[in-house]
Amino acid sequence: MSTTAGEVTVSAAAATAAATKCHMFKIEGYKRIKTMYGNGRSIDSCGFEAAGRTWRIQFFPDGNRTDSAGFVSIVLKLEDSAAAAAAAGNDNDILVEFRFSLVSHRDKPASRPYGKTYTATFNKARKALGCGHFIRRDDLEKSEFLRDDCLAVRCDMAVLNNPVCVKEHAAQAQDLERLGVVCDCKDDTCKGYHNRGAVSSFREAIVKLFLGCFHL
Repeated sequence: MSTTAGEVTVSAAAATAAATKCHMFKIEGYKRIKTMYGNGRSIDSCGFEAAGRTWRIQFFPDGNRTDSAGFVSIVLKLEDSAAAAAAAGNDNDILVEFRFSLVSHRDKPASRPYGKTYTATFNKARKALGCGHFIRRDDLEKSEFLRDDCLAVRCDMAVLNNPVCVKEHAAQAQDLERLGVVCDCKDDTCKGYHNRGAVSSFREAIVKLFLGCFHL
């Protein structure tokens, strides 16, 4: 069956972030904190806002549960109350991608980065989620991330739009090529319309390259 360019329509589903956030939690005086906060006890960061909700990072020096004793546990906690969320009209389930990573010291960068990434749904029943076995405590204490009795945890998070947005788009040159359809446009205006996706992709690549210079 032969198809012309004018007969092609395209819809696209894109998973996008409603909000992104980066928060760093510095732990100073690690030895004392380790002594003061035993298994199941955490020291929490200040609250920070993302997507109209309040969050905290919880740092457990000796694990958040009995089975994680001997490990450092790190948890992302949804802090605001159900009543406050309902009053603000945002008490629905929240799908979040988040990554915990240990931050290198500027004058002595770690030879290898260390971090873990998660995707989880937060709601009234599940308000604190993360990693019980983030890193063995002995390994942390021998690592380059703990220096002068100090370390830092970085949390990068993206609150995802749910459900996924689906929109109809004009067929672009690369779409027609993938379908094996030859564009029969005769004028430059129409060709430019179909080729705008390629220009957009080129611009997007340049922006990503530029922003990549600032990744930590």
